[in-house]
Amino acid sequence: MNHLMKISIMYLITMCMVYGKKSTILVVLGCADNTIQQERVNAAIEFINNSDAPVKLYVSGGVKNAMLSNEMTEASRMASNFKDKDVEIILDEKATNTAENFAYLKKWVRNNFSNDDDDDDMPNFVITTSDYHKNRAETIFNGILPEVSPVWNLSVSNCKNCWTDEHIHMRNVKADIYNAVRIIE
Repeated sequence: MNHLMKISIMYLITMCMVYGKKSTILVVLGCADNTIQQERVNAAIEFINNSDAPVKLYVSGGVKNAMLSNEMTEASRMASNFKDKDVEIILDEKATNTAENFAYLKKWVRNNFSNDDDDDDMPNFVITTSDYHKNRAETIFNGILPEVSPVWNLSVSNCKNCWTDEHIHMRNVKADIYNAVRIIE
């Protein structure tokens, strides 16, 4: 089974798992690389177009080295692609890495949804990221939001070095989670 077919099957499974009319929080993780960022946006748009459930879009990504830049945030750049969609957009413009994406998401969830043991108030969560990024993102997500079971909406990336680079980034996962927890506290 080729890579594209595996991603297509994963997408269908994702669509099947997001059931009923319960609202869905579609989290789109930013990326400093514009091509990869657009691949993620395209995957999110496809998800929205195929969803029967109401969708709120949580777009996450700041600017790395923001003090040195007047650049528009990743979240703002991505959000501009959804202006013709009928979705509420929540911007996280502070996160500068994957762990911070999820730490700010957890903070937002705490402020907007019931904290009791009744999961009826909790929406479905779908995380949109790149195929090569999923393992690291899922490990970080589980370290920061273990109480939430998301489904994954993956874009297919043409980045040749990204798969190799992820092995290097995986070495920093524990430290990234440790550093991001300060946002939640």
